[in-house]
Amino acid sequence: MRILVISGYCPRDNHSAALSHNAYIEGLIKLGNRIDLLCYSEKNFKVDKQMAIPKIENKYEYDGLSLYEKLALKREHNDSPATNVTDYSATDSKRNTVPSFKSKLVSKVKNSVRSLYGIYNPSIVWFRRAKRFKTNVHYDCVISMSYPQVSHLLANYLRSHKRVIADKWIQLWEDPWAADLGNVDGLKKCVKPEGKLLDEAEDIVYVSPITLIHQQELFPFAKDKMRWCPLAAYYNAEAIDYSGFKENHYGYFGDYTPYIRNLEPFYNVAVKKDISVDICGFPSNLFPSNNRVAIYPRLPLGELKKHEDKANVVVCLFNLGGGQIPGKIYQLAATNKVILAILDGPEDEQAIIKEYFEKFNRFVFCQNNEQSISEAIDRIEANDLGDVSNEPIDSFSVEKVAKMLLGD
Repeated sequence: MRILVISGYCPRDNHSAALSHNAYIEGLIKLGNRIDLLCYSEKNFKVDKQMAIPKIENKYEYDGLSLYEKLALKREHNDSPATNVTDYSATDSKRNTVPSFKSKLVSKVKNSVRSLYGIYNPSIVWFRRAKRFKTNVHYDCVISMSYPQVSHLLANYLRSHKRVIADKWIQLWEDPWAADLGNVDGLKKCVKPEGKLLDEAEDIVYVSPITLIHQQELFPFAKDKMRWCPLAAYYNAEAIDYSGFKENHYGYFGDYTPYIRNLEPFYNVAVKKDISVDICGFPSNLFPSNNRVAIYPRLPLGELKKHEDKANVVVCLFNLGGGQIPGKIYQLAATNKVILAILDGPEDEQAIIKEYFEKFNRFVFCQNNEQSISEAIDRIEANDLGDVSNEPIDSFSVEKVAKMLLGD
């Protein structure tokens, strides 16, 4: 098939969204499809050159740099064009410290500028430029990928204005919009525009069974068009020889913004048990390092791999709610590392997540409290894992997931 993928995201941004987009595209190519990509330009963007980009046929790039990004002078990491980055105090995980006058002023100016862009925020700048795109190619399918949500808006515009002709349109939602825990605009503002996009859709795909349930309840008029498939693993399944390790070395590689993921119980247990841990992600100033627990910011893939390779036990921390599944769990399943899966959020959501992943016999589950985490680590240290295997699995390979994405 000839497929046009639309993503208002830079494919070389060191972020989970770019990784998952590239993995889906790689899977589509391996299935024999011809892929064109309409995306956010690398121009004026700090890219990670270590990121492998799939060999697409044609790439059409549009710059989306806005005034808001130009004012965002202080960033913890190279974040996406449409998100806010909050700085957290290493001594106050509840964010009750008093911000300085300068930081309050900068925040006020940035928020004022950001509000001018409307509900799609600064990503609307990319839409205004990318909507000029036109092609005579007749596509079998258009796949628009969010994050950001404006990708779906562009796909709808291009098709409705006959600038792109395609037999089918798939909306891929890696995160919901209104119900996203990271949504800084609130539920009420986003429900209407999200509903409009879903109403126009022919095929709506989410990446979590819980998100699917929540979205069907929130938008019942579109529930019959909704389905879900897992994220694709960015890396191929591989095994590393850890037989020479004198002790287990733990690693947490991902973001842990406090209102989305609570890493504090694991950190406290790690300190108390004096285990060796590397934590790499945002925000890097939430917890202090010591001689056994090392804290790093979000790192380029080349640097991050050095930390990943020396960790034979990895932690996957689930969200506080919302049903969204961290993409990291799919990546980790392709390794031969022991995976500590820390469940969090409402009990009904935890039950659904555990039921789905437990059948792979690949994960050591526990609750997100110090006692449960401590007991799970004791099992890992004693190599008392029962039926859980640390053999790599290919259940989330790019080819298998791409087939599900296409509805095959």
